[in-house]
Amino acid sequence: MATRRTWDGLLELVDWLEREHEPVTEEERAAAQAELREIDAEHDRHMRASPSAG
Repeated sequence: MATRRTWDGLLELVDWLEREHEPVTEEERAAAQAELREIDAEHDRHMRASPSAG
């Protein structure tokens, strides 16, 4: 699970990208959030499967 610091950094990046390019649409934002959830889930599965994890 992403920490608050990680999320803050991502939001800061999004803000910068929007200033440099154009605002992120709600569809793009939803797709990015879904992808992050998939990455978190894959990481969790990997950690559970690894005998040396933890």
